[in-house]
Amino acid sequence: MSIAKPRVSSARQGNRLLLHVAGPMGWVLAAVALVTLAYELGVYAESGGYRVIPLGELWFDVHVASLNLIQAVVQRYLHPFLWDPVITAVLQWPAWSLLGALAAILIAIAPNRRG
Repeated sequence: MSIAKPRVSSARQGNRLLLHVAGPMGWVLAAVALVTLAYELGVYAESGGYRVIPLGELWFDVHVASLNLIQAVVQRYLHPFLWDPVITAVLQWPAWSLLGALAAILIAIAPNRRG
């Protein structure tokens, strides 16, 4: 006689996978946020003037094609108002603060792997 295992839905398995990926992604984003902040502070130490690196500028420098793709998708399939002024305002915020906040959220929702 075999004992049937309870079946876990694929949606539940997908959620579990996302939660397990959230922790490492959070730590990567935290590292990028710290590097960005350190760069800003280094430029400040050299020049004597503090210049914030906006998220939009960082994203543009790293991968301009994906920024353009996100803009097209948001404007075409969601709503043009969502891109300008909402998302464009967010893209002007300091990169380290947004990346750090997202990192904190991902680390907080990740399951505890100890014990």
